[in-house]
Amino acid sequence: MACNCMYDIGEKMKARIIEHRGADVAKVEDSHWEHTVLRFESGDFCDVMIPYRFRYYKRKKNGELEQRQTNADSSVAMSFCPFCGTKFKGKQPAQSAPVSSHPVA
Repeated sequence: MACNCMYDIGEKMKARIIEHRGADVAKVEDSHWEHTVLRFESGDFCDVMIPYRFRYYKRKKNGELEQRQTNADSSVAMSFCPFCGTKFKGKQPAQSAPVSSHPVA
């Protein structure tokens, strides 16, 4: 990752909430950023995406609106760190398989 802000700020948030709640916090069960993303490609990306909610009604063939809403939610990936402004590099070029110098029989 281009910077460690998501980790550093996450740790500061956890410490601050524990400090603010004081003795009420007996054990922390879970503490992390919501909307994290698991990517199956190599590169430098932000681990968190901003969700965007979009609901709409489709139109029937007769022109009336359907009764049910359609969900077309999406998410927006950040190309810059929201805390320090460092640009993420994005996808890394694909690595080609090493060429063997041994002749194939």
